[in-house]
Amino acid sequence: MAREPGNHPGSRHDPDREAHRDGIADLTGPIRLRHERAVRRQRRRLAVGLVISVLVAAGVWVVAYSPVLATRTVDVRGTSLLTPDQVTRAAAVPSGVPLLRQDTTAIASRVRTLAPVRDVTVVRSWPDTIRLEITERTPVVVFPVNGSYLLVDAEGQAYAQVATAPEDVLQAAGRAGDPAVTAAVGRTVATLPASIRGQVRTVTADSPAAVTLGLDKGRTVVWGGPEDAQLKGQVLDALLTKVGGAKVYDVSAPAFPTTR
Repeated sequence: MAREPGNHPGSRHDPDREAHRDGIADLTGPIRLRHERAVRRQRRRLAVGLVISVLVAAGVWVVAYSPVLATRTVDVRGTSLLTPDQVTRAAAVPSGVPLLRQDTTAIASRVRTLAPVRDVTVVRSWPDTIRLEITERTPVVVFPVNGSYLLVDAEGQAYAQVATAPEDVLQAAGRAGDPAVTAAVGRTVATLPASIRGQVRTVTADSPAAVTLGLDKGRTVVWGGPEDAQLKGQVLDALLTKVGGAKVYDVSAPAFPTTR
């Protein structure tokens, strides 16, 4: 018997096999869709990056180059001997320059040329102010000079002349016009131990190596120069305790002190 053409094994209709072939052919669609999505994502990232770059560039221009944040004011704080005008003139802060471009190191260097200034901090105070925070020197000794008083700090720096001597600051006698003498006296007074400093009434110096202290009860200390201050203080403390009746204590050579 002849077989019907539709029942021949080689020509059997298989729906599952055709669906499988159709599925493989259809993968091109999802692949193309994923590619298009990736392209769109990349374009969005590029667009966002471009916007951010433009905003950053605009911000830099506003901060560093535009007049919006330009310097208009100089604010001086912490002065006593100096006036704000004196500090402002010395600082010479360029007006109209954006705060970000101000050379704060150069400004500070100019302010430090003022003798009473021990230190200065330059602060950018947004949107338009340079603030100068001044630390002035503190006197440890004064030299009377022609009716006024020369102030000398702990570094031995003579930095100002005032009409009235500050309270609780020692007065010195000696060659006030000699920077080496004023430096030696200032450094000596600054390094005196507290136990001795409270007994000192006068300071004299004819040379940097010849500082003499006048103590209470008419006692005199030949101190010498400002070197070896700690050792001299220790030796003098011991001598004042052990040889309380002496009038002169010489610690200029602290390894070989003498009294009389």
